[in-house]
Amino acid sequence: MQLRKTFVLLFIICFGTTVSAQKYLSTNSKEISKVLGESNFTSSKTFYENLKDAPDFTILAKILKNDQLRKSLEKPEMVTIFAIADEAFTNLPEKSRDSILNNPRIVNSIVTYLAVPGRLDSNSLKVAVEENGGKAYLITIKGKRLGIKEEQGELMLVDDDNNTATIIAPDFYHKNGFFHIVNGLVFPN
Repeated sequence: MQLRKTFVLLFIICFGTTVSAQKYLSTNSKEISKVLGESNFTSSKTFYENLKDAPDFTILAKILKNDQLRKSLEKPEMVTIFAIADEAFTNLPEKSRDSILNNPRIVNSIVTYLAVPGRLDSNSLKVAVEENGGKAYLITIKGKRLGIKEEQGELMLVDDDNNTATIIAPDFYHKNGFFHIVNGLVFPN
């Protein structure tokens, strides 16, 4: 009798564990879409696939044609990316814009500076800011420190030189996480 009870208990534990683990083995996840202007961004596409035909991201899409840079953003299992809208570049003086865009080393460092491991939606970012007294720091995929704060209800990225980039459209999905759209440039040290 004791052996029978032990066997039944063992069966229930093994069966329960197997059944509960099935949800993590499933690759059939529902596609999530969100529209911004003329663009439809979906969770079934990579970050680059979402941006490559979007009219508000022609400059960033051109930058991401660099395979090595693109793969560094797609490599982490989950990553949150702050996507630079074209207006961030067009608002710069022409000489500054050209010096940045014509220097692949600077462009690559800016783009990787705006990528953070993990899946952080806008609510998570707001909570981090609140819990840290008004300013939180994220560690980028390259190990740099990226500040985030909230001013007048808007989340803003801030670098060590106090350059800011406002998150103008949050919570878009891509295959490996989230992306948020920013309207400015922040720079790593």
